[in-house]
Amino acid sequence: MELIKGKVSRILHLIFVAPSMIFIFLLAIVPLAYAVYLSFQNYKLTMPNGSLRFIGIENYVSVIKNEAFIQSIGWTLIFSFFAVIISVGIGLFLAVLLTNSDQSQSVRLLKSFLILPMMVAPVVSSTMWKILFGAVYGPINYLIELFQGTAVSWTGETLPARLAIVVIDSWGSIPFCMLIFLGALTTIPDELYESALIDGSSPFNSFRKITLPLIRNFISLVVSLRLMDSLKVFDPIMIMTDGGPSGSTESIGTMMYKIAFRYMDIGQGSAAAVIFFIIIAIVSITTLLLTRKEEVK
Repeated sequence: MELIKGKVSRILHLIFVAPSMIFIFLLAIVPLAYAVYLSFQNYKLTMPNGSLRFIGIENYVSVIKNEAFIQSIGWTLIFSFFAVIISVGIGLFLAVLLTNSDQSQSVRLLKSFLILPMMVAPVVSSTMWKILFGAVYGPINYLIELFQGTAVSWTGETLPARLAIVVIDSWGSIPFCMLIFLGALTTIPDELYESALIDGSSPFNSFRKITLPLIRNFISLVVSLRLMDSLKVFDPIMIMTDGGPSGSTESIGTMMYKIAFRYMDIGQGSAAAVIFFIIIAIVSITTLLLTRKEEVK
């Protein structure tokens, strides 16, 4: 009887999981497999369908030899580094600040206000920031000039353009980090802080010796999620700079899109997509392994 119940239970588990597995298979595995298939084909949208033919790794060689694509990999990694540090750092700071504040009506309203950027679509927020960073009539340049500064060409110079992209991405991701850390901080018993206060510990020491160790797993989670998300940056770049000036803000995602749909080379675009997938997988797995080692220590 117990054996029959065990088999029925396993079958029921498979039945309940099956729809999700089918959904993931159709929307993730099948497109990935098709992209890998196309990456080995000479497939251009400007050519007839009958001209599609197998060319081996030529698409991969062409993509790797493309200096603009290699440059986009470097910029994407640099962007991810700064975007993750800024969003995680500010998100943690705001979470600690709000947790230690009196939970008054004004503080609750402030929390709701700080969450708003996360609820705005990336296209909308990027368009809004493009207006703010306008070189001639932008409010940001107006404030700079108001304080006797020099107006900045936010889309015409490499460094300002890259800073603008980092600001746009961080603005939209800080609320997510803050929410995770707000939940993490509620798991820490107040008695620990009270004991530390009685022992004469300063707020900074309490944060360093109590808060950080106890929310380390949450920090690792947020860093991993933000890293994977920042590597896929697309909307801010396409709307704000379109990869300019001179391709200095091209990310892997925007290069992949342009190769496939602007230059009409689906084969090379698919090869770029596969390389992109491998880079994200390597970075994500490395981050998880490093995090696991820290947890073991």
